Amino acid sequence: MKNKKIGIALVLIIGFLVANHYFHIIDKNIGKHSQNNKSLPLNTSYEGISIFYDTLKSLEYPVQVDAQNFLEKGYEDIYIITEGKYDKNFDIKKVEDWIKNGGKLIYLTEEYKKYSYPNIVKKYKNQAYVYKIEKGKLLIGDISLINNKTLLKDKEGAYFILNVIKDLGGNIYFNEYYRFEQGEHPSLYKNLPIHIKIILFQMMLLIIGILWHLGKRFGKAKEILDEIERDENEYLYASANLYEKSGWIHEIYDLFYKEFENEYKKSFKQSTLPKNWINLWEKNDLSCKEEAMRVFQNKNKDISIIYDLDKITQILIKRRDAGWRKLKQKNL
Repeated sequence: MKNKKIGIALVLIIGFLVANHYFHIIDKNIGKHSQNNKSLPLNTSYEGISIFYDTLKSLEYPVQVDAQNFLEKGYEDIYIITEGKYDKNFDIKKVEDWIKNGGKLIYLTEEYKKYSYPNIVKKYKNQAYVYKIEKGKLLIGDISLINNKTLLKDKEGAYFILNVIKDLGGNIYFNEYYRFEQGEHPSLYKNLPIHIKIILFQMMLLIIGILWHLGKRFGKAKEILDEIERDENEYLYASANLYEKSGWIHEIYDLFYKEFENEYKKSFKQSTLPKNWINLWEKNDLSCKEEAMRVFQNKNKDISIIYDLDKITQILIKRRDAGWRKLKQKNL
């Protein structure tokens, strides 16, 4: 019993490790940059921004995640683009005209130092800058100011961005259009909290264990259907039926009759066939006399006669085999 429990424990551990390798149940890169730790509003790992997003919601700001192209919309609302290390699909050059016409954009990226515009309105240290570009406003800053890892110890940069949002006014949309526009799709599972992933995996193991345990109680599997014994010469009968349907019954009858003649010559060591078959059958005390009478008295060639002809042929074969066995026993 003890060995059985140890075996089950090892199976569960190995299964967990294999599943984690392929499905990343436990994210081994929490707190580090990786493709699985993108700066998503729903991502609760260190590189996610779920704390900042949830804070806006708790403060009753009109905030939500959006996946549509904001360039096709108006200029009243605020759009926030967040970029981690591996998700670099956004090109700010493509939205500059939209900003000039009155758009309000907050662009938070690891590569914020690459961008610079005239007319700085305000800034936070050397990590975030607010620009006025003709009719619109643009905030470019470091994504680390609002990621979960930073907010666990420092909230000053997040307050700066929050005040900018308050000054801009309008509904807030964390826009994911550029993150997924190249064919990549968001994954609900990847963005689940780690404890939820572990619970789901434990439930999966529990269901597998229950099914395995119940399966053992049902006992050894039994065949539902017994093996069907095939009829002798079933293939020939099937072929005969096909010939009958196609109108070639005479040809198949001749083949069976020729086989019968060959067996007769082998069995009785005669080169010619007898004229009175019925006497032959009675003289040698052969079985299936009725079938023999139907064959030799019926002039019609149909499928039933072919069956009878095959049956009496098999009688001759068995008689000859029995004769060989007796002869062999005498010589021993």
